[in-house]
Amino acid sequence: MENHQIAAIVVFPLAFLGVCANWTVAILITNLKSMKNAFGRLTGSQSIGDAMHSSLFAFYFVPMCFFDNQWLKNNSKHCGHILLIAYDISTYSHLLISLNRFSSIMFPMSYEKIFSMKNTNNYIAISWTLAILPSFYLYVYNDCKFFYIDDFWVFTFSTTPVCQTITWYADFIKYNSIVILIVIIDIITVIKVRLFNKKLENTSTCRKRSNEINFLKQACLQALVFVFELITYFIITPKVGAEYRWGRFFLSTVAWVCVHMLDGIITIIFNGEFSKLIFNKMNIKRYSISTHVSTTNH
Repeated sequence: MENHQIAAIVVFPLAFLGVCANWTVAILITNLKSMKNAFGRLTGSQSIGDAMHSSLFAFYFVPMCFFDNQWLKNNSKHCGHILLIAYDISTYSHLLISLNRFSSIMFPMSYEKIFSMKNTNNYIAISWTLAILPSFYLYVYNDCKFFYIDDFWVFTFSTTPVCQTITWYADFIKYNSIVILIVIIDIITVIKVRLFNKKLENTSTCRKRSNEINFLKQACLQALVFVFELITYFIITPKVGAEYRWGRFFLSTVAWVCVHMLDGIITIIFNGEFSKLIFNKMNIKRYSISTHVSTTNH
């Protein structure tokens, strides 16, 4: 088996798991009582971005890489462009979710106003606009291609001077600034929660705060995974020698796929209602099939 086929086999189960987890969250989130709020809307937005990213790797990257398809390689810049949009949607959603948790803990009296459904929808619309519109100027108008190369089975940017400037400011600086902001916000929120927990007395307040803290844990863990991927992709990978092909592959492509896959899994793990809803639908389907077979036999 060729190296490029092994690389495709490594990526596929991770990307496919991301497809299943994130599309499940995106589709079912409207049916969950605990997610009929601003946090649920923002999580849904993040899940769609992650699902788009995982789908492209599972159904574009893997066939292109495994079959060494030249047509897909020649047109990989279009896939790369959509990957960047999906990544931005997920990134901005991460930031909005951290701000949502911060507002909930720090400004409980004003939270419902700050993150009303109307405002939340506006935040999501703005984040998607910022993810989509500037990308056409940066990566299409300026011809800064993000395309697949065989060297390390990875997507990479063109090496033109204008593209190097764009990737430095619009990618490295932007993403690292956002992740630093997310970390600062989450640290402040966690500290506030720890101080607040010592003063809890009312049972109903405890229960409500327990749900808020659970959402906070989810947001912090997803942010931690996000930070890890940025460090491996932007800081560690460039320092790995070109002779270590597999090292660069795992630190870039695999890490990039994993962060979006884990977003969906973490969301499902921290929200037990997802599991209940999935199993309920499975049981209903089994019951329907069983009833149909029984009726037919009778």
